[in-house]
Amino acid sequence: MLRTLCLSSVLALAGLATAASAEEHYVLMMGEGYFPDVVHPALGDTIRFINISDVPMAATASDDSWSTGLLLPEAEYVLSVTDGMQQSFANTLGAEAAGAEDGFVADASVGGLLDYLNAANTTTNLATGDAFVYN
Repeated sequence: MLRTLCLSSVLALAGLATAASAEEHYVLMMGEGYFPDVVHPALGDTIRFINISDVPMAATASDDSWSTGLLLPEAEYVLSVTDGMQQSFANTLGAEAAGAEDGFVADASVGGLLDYLNAANTTTNLATGDAFVYN
């Protein structure tokens, strides 16, 4: 009985450690685009899209395999990063925001990339010792 209890405790702690290692990244939907437009998550991380603009927006994978759906201003959507998912996404604005009459308009020139295959480029500030990411 004690052995079972100890094994259960170890497995529970291992599960907590795995869950704690996933990170949440943020992408701000700004009406005219995204910030940042390139995110470097790891598999298992999440991306929280937050619409901080004053127009409805949606981020949609270039192959339509995932989408945030239409997000009204101040709305949020959390996307889980999985192996094989489409990395590039395009800006999709509501018709009223884009001036279109036939629904939603995807502007492929304004988009982003969830690059989970390549680590972010980092460097260290020699004065402070802080690391920062650049693209």
